[in-house]
Amino acid sequence: MMNKTLGTLSVLGFARYKKREAVNASDLIEAVLDWRRGFLDHQAGIAAHCFLGNLQGHFADLILAVDQTSYDAMVQAHPQAAASQAMAALLKPESIRLTPSRILKDFPALPEDFACVEFGSFRPVAGEAFDEDRLLEVSAQIEADYLSRRPESRAHFLARIDPATYAEVAFVQNLGAAREICFGYQDNNTCRQLLEMFDPRSVDLDFWFVLA
Repeated sequence: MMNKTLGTLSVLGFARYKKREAVNASDLIEAVLDWRRGFLDHQAGIAAHCFLGNLQGHFADLILAVDQTSYDAMVQAHPQAAASQAMAALLKPESIRLTPSRILKDFPALPEDFACVEFGSFRPVAGEAFDEDRLLEVSAQIEADYLSRRPESRAHFLARIDPATYAEVAFVQNLGAAREICFGYQDNNTCRQLLEMFDPRSVDLDFWFVLA
């Protein structure tokens, strides 16, 4: 994992993909580490990176940047880097899904001692009044009333992907606890307020464990 102290982080990049059939997962891990050391670690304003996998055999990069300018500069430089090209050669190009978003709270750094990331995106219910300030209010209440009682919880924030799409991101000690915490939203009055604010048909949710 890469985790630098650069100040408040405002941009999250989340890239999901599959490896080519003939590629061994261990070779992909080595390529990602080479990419991190040879390219990402030298990009100004890029504070953190972790390489993730899920139970379906998919992979993801989570990147945190101090601002949009730093993130955009990294994305622009990425295709030209030799380490990027070597890593990209191991992936199925059609499977790549890049989701940049703006973090909607002060977020100083990746937390310590986490092994799982819950990443879920959603859209508000169409045709109903939606208030982003109220969304953030409810999120803060969830942190105070629910997540604070789960010792496995390490960090949590909401992010805006585009004007109509939001993401909830949680860093948790392990995969089992992350699933329990997430599915426990249905049984908590405060958490249900968040669930009622978005269209369930729009939800794209998964749990990712740290590989490197």
